[in-house]
Parts: sequence; structure tokens; C-alpha cells
Amino acid sequence: MKNDIKPAKTVAIMMAITMVGKLLGVLRDSMQSAQFGGDTAEAIAFVQASVLPRNFLDVMFAAAFSASFIPVFSSYLETTGKKAAFDLAGLFISVVLVLTTAVVLLSIIFARPIFILSVGNEALPYGTVSLGATLLRYMFPLMILSGLAFSFTGILQSLGEFRIPAAMSAVSNTIILVYYFFFIDRFGVYGLAVAFLIGWGSQALIQVPFLVRHKFRFRFRINLKDAGLRQIGRLALPVMVSSWVVPINMQVNMRAAAGLYGGEFGVAAIFYANGLFAIISGIFILNVSNVILPRMARQAATKDSVGFSETVNETVRVLLFFLLPLTFGLMTLSQPLVRLVHGRGLFGDVAVQITGTALFFFALGIVGFGLFTVLSRACYARMDGRTPIVAAVVAMVVNAALSFALVPYLQIAGPALAGTVAQTVGAGILVVSLTRKGVLTWPRATMLDIGKMLVIALVMFAAVYFAHGQMAALPAVLKVGICAVLGVGVYIGLAALLRIKEMRWLAKNLLRK
Repeated sequence: MKNDIKPAKTVAIMMAITMVGKLLGVLRDSMQSAQFGGDTAEAIAFVQASVLPRNFLDVMFAAAFSASFIPVFSSYLETTGKKAAFDLAGLFISVVLVLTTAVVLLSIIFARPIFILSVGNEALPYGTVSLGATLLRYMFPLMILSGLAFSFTGILQSLGEFRIPAAMSAVSNTIILVYYFFFIDRFGVYGLAVAFLIGWGSQALIQVPFLVRHKFRFRFRINLKDAGLRQIGRLALPVMVSSWVVPINMQVNMRAAAGLYGGEFGVAAIFYANGLFAIISGIFILNVSNVILPRMARQAATKDSVGFSETVNETVRVLLFFLLPLTFGLMTLSQPLVRLVHGRGLFGDVAVQITGTALFFFALGIVGFGLFTVLSRACYARMDGRTPIVAAVVAMVVNAALSFALVPYLQIAGPALAGTVAQTVGAGILVVSLTRKGVLTWPRATMLDIGKMLVIALVMFAAVYFAHGQMAALPAVLKVGICAVLGVGVYIGLAALLRIKEMRWLAKNLLRK
């Protein structure tokens, strides 16, 4: 990333576009919690029905779209040309369509046992299981639509087109919000499921004109002996396993929380807290990783080991610079943020308190989540699938063990803390591995700057915590807004005063016209 202005500006632009989509997503979830609450059959059923298809996709295929397909597709672009790369992309999309369709059909048939397995069949509001199974049958086709959307995204990102993929969530969330504003009272939760399908279908549709502009033409064909497809397949299995951490951990966390509070609030609290965590942390983490992966893949393909190491090291530093203050800020503002976003309608004070507690403990895992996401992609770019697999398996085992072990003692905080510990352990394994291989380096100047980042993040935390305590009578929107501005000001001011390297990076790469 050093002396490389274009990637930094691309990240900044993607962050701005993604921010719009994420804010619309926050409004979408806010309307959902207000409409259905956190303890009703509709709330629990729709939460699981909307999450399960996406988790299925993440577990089975999502890694193949980015971490397996993009490195091989980028290598084809560099070594064999655009036509051969597009032929490979068409073959990959054909296989994805066949596999996702088969999984969707099986999932529709077994929707009821799948739903029961995800939340249990005890201590739930009456009618939850029947409603949840029906909604699952409506929403499992999300996998097919998402498979297309993510495949198109992989092609465009490899071609250097990041803005349209970044805008996908804004488009889909706008469609869902239109339903909430104009149709929810008429068609209810079943119509909402259809609106989600339409929204996710739009994510694929808006990318088509840009694929056409790059002269991509899709032709359905299946050739399992194709060398490029086999290369994707060899990397896909380890990548898929390592990508299971987030969806499986979330599903385990929700399952562990399902029996809390008499079968009420637990599932919704984990869902909404994890949603806020993913939105806030993902604005930066996922945009950085999506921009950096094609670049790392090209460097690996051309054997540029020095450039590859510089990219990884600079990315880790920038991640820590942003994520350390974000961790402490989100911890401080967890309760007012949940109240601001969800504290209305059927989502009452008890639900806000429980969800805020879960968000507090999820916030502790932001750095682990960021490092795990980026360093996994560094391994994939080097065609190393084994290391992320080890990290992922350990993380999932830690999460499963701690989620159920901590619930009796910490209630809703147990599953959230388990997820945080698991992500941090997985990230630690990747850090150690890449350090031993010489990809990550830790010179004295870097360690000194990281220490400075931690100190000023703690100072920022103290300032925000004190300010928050003086604003007990203020509305949540003012608390969050004032504390956020204060926190950013304190952190950036101290970082400039201490001359942390990333301040120069910001000034050079993001602020220069």
C-alpha cells in the first residue's frame, strides 16, 4: 500500500458507498425489530428464516466466490488473457448455479427439521416452528440469487470495478425498506420474505450492465475436467472450511441463547447485536479485504514476494489503527446505540438491555475479526489453504465449547464473549504462522506505533466513557453523536501529536485530491 494512492482512494470511496448501504441496513433491522419485537413468534421465526439461507451459502459456497475464484481468475487475467478468464468465469457460474439449486431444493424439503435444529423445539412462543419452516421455504432461494451476485462481484472486483459491488446492499435494502413503508401492513411477514428475495435478486441484476461493458458473456456449460475449475476446487475446500467461522459461530451462539429468558429475547438479541457489530466493523474490514485480495493475488501470481509482504504489513497496521479505537468506542456506546437503532415499537427496554450487553462483548472481537479476515485472504492469495483451516477449526471448537459453558454463568454475554475469544484465537494462529513465514514482520518502529495506538485508544475510551456518564438525560441519538465526534477528535488529535505513521498515510492517500 505504500506510495499507492489509488487503492487507498478506492477503499475510501467504497467505504462511503458501503456506509450508505449499511445505514439503510440499520434502518431495515430497526424497522424489523420495531415491527416484530424480540420475543414474538414472528421475530424469532423471521430472524432464523432470513439468517439460515445466508449462513448456508457462507458455509458451502461463499468462500469459493472470493478467496478461491478471485485468485485463480486474477491469475488467468495476468497470464492467459481476458477471454480465457471469462471462459473460466462462465464455467464457475454454471457450477455454482447447479450446486446452489440442488441445495435449495433439499433445504425446502427439509425446512422444518432444519429450523428445529437451529433453535430447538422447547421454550419458544406458540407457532414459531411452523411459521419458521414456512418462511424458510420462501427464503432459501436467496442462495441461488446470492450465488449469482457474489460470482458477478468476483469478476468485477478482479477487473478493478469496486463501486457497483459496494452499492449492492444499498439497492437491496432500499427495496426492503419500500416494502416496510408501504406494504408491511397489507402482506405482513410473508410479503417481507418475498421482498428480501427481490432485494437480493437486484444485487445480481445491477451488476449485469457493467459485466456487459467489460464484454463478459455468460454461456452455461459444465466441464469438471477444466484445469482452472479444478484449481479453484483444490483451494475451495480449505477456504470453505476456514470461512465457516462467522456463520457457524453465529448459528451456535444463537442456538446457545435460544433457551435464555424463557425462550424469549435470546435469539433476537444475538441476531441484532451481531448485525450491528458486522455493520460497524464490516464497513472498513470487508472493504479493505475486498480491495486488497485481488492485489495480493496479482503479486503472488507474479512472484512479487517483497511487494506482497509490504501489502500485508501495511494493511495490518492500517487495520489496527482503525479497529483499536472502534473496539473501545463500540463497547462504551453499546447500550445507547442499541436503543437508538432498535428501541421502539415492540422492542422494549428489556430487549434493548439484553441486546446491548451482547453487543458490548461482541465489540471486544473487532480486532480479531479484522485480522482473521485479512490474513486469511493473504493465505489464499499464496494458495495456502491449510493454515486458515487450522485457525478456523480451532476457532469453531473454542466458540462451541465456550458458548454453552458460559451461558449458565453469563447469560447472553456468554455466547457473545465466546465468539470474541474464538475470533481472537483464530487470528492469533494466522499472525504466528505468517510471521514465521516472513510475510508479517514486526520491526521496532511498528511495535512502538502499535503501542501508541493502544494508549491513545484507551485515552479516547476514558474520555468517551466520562462524557457518556454526563449525558444520562440526553436522547440516545445525541449521546451516540456527541460521543462519536468526541472519540474521533481525541483519537485523531493524539495520533497526529504522537506522529503515528498512519496519520501520514491518511493525509497522503485519502485527503489528497
